Amino acid sequence: MYILIGLLVFVAMAVLVIALATESRAVRVRERLEAVQRQSRIVVRGTRLDSELSKSLFERVVLPQIKRARDRLVGMAPAEMIQATRQRLDRAGNPPNLTVATFVAMKLFAMMGGILGAILVGLLYHGPLVPRLLMAGCLLAIGLIGPDYLVEGKIRQRQAAIRKSLPDIIDLLVVSTEAGTGLDGALAVVIKRKRGPLPDEFARLLTEVRLGKSRQQAWADLGERTGVQDLQMLIAALRQAEQLGVSIANTLRTQADSLRTRRSMQVRQIAATLSVKMLFPLIFCILPALFIVVLGPGLMSLSSGLAALGW
Repeated sequence: MYILIGLLVFVAMAVLVIALATESRAVRVRERLEAVQRQSRIVVRGTRLDSELSKSLFERVVLPQIKRARDRLVGMAPAEMIQATRQRLDRAGNPPNLTVATFVAMKLFAMMGGILGAILVGLLYHGPLVPRLLMAGCLLAIGLIGPDYLVEGKIRQRQAAIRKSLPDIIDLLVVSTEAGTGLDGALAVVIKRKRGPLPDEFARLLTEVRLGKSRQQAWADLGERTGVQDLQMLIAALRQAEQLGVSIANTLRTQADSLRTRRSMQVRQIAATLSVKMLFPLIFCILPALFIVVLGPGLMSLSSGLAALGW
């Protein structure tokens, strides 16, 4: 037995030594190839220099400089601005290729472009004063609020999609929990069967819980990321039910009924305001056209008759 154990230890050590020697040899070969490239300016295929030279001039020279300037600009921004921007991008769903640093730099460059455009319009355009002021004001407004407007549009679109999908997802959660599945299992069913921003948020929540974040904090972060009031009320009810030991299925069913009641009241409220909203187009657009069509021929005949009588 001792001989066998000693033999196994010897084999393990031999394998370890061979692996380290092979790795060090590969490292030495790679370093030697790079040294040869630097001395003789010969590019060997498959090396790091070859991968760098295979990129375009923009990727190798211009893009790193842009990223370095962007990082410097972001480093000068206040911490509150960075935190608010990160929260807004989370609510917008973190659009592809749009990080906090990229958005802050884009906002700053848009602001500078708007100011420069307004100045150029004021200096180079020699038309009337009012059109010149309008053009300069439009360029300045686009530069100041353009990026924020685009992000706010993404946020509104995503929040509307969450509100629209919330009743169906709550019904699926109710069915899953009544079938004996836990809340995490019900969320996994939703992630598997549904597509959209809310299932994506549930997937992120489960991932955060698996990585060690507390369940209460994960639910709170979910409500903060989305900014949807209906979802925040659902999260508050689920957290309270989990703390008090109340049935999750009954809580979800109650929230579903409450959500449908609020949705019905919102529809009635919107329908009640339609008459007020229709006053402006009715008075300024529809009634003048109607008066022209109805009273126009009569007024023309009346004027012709009065002209014939000499009036």
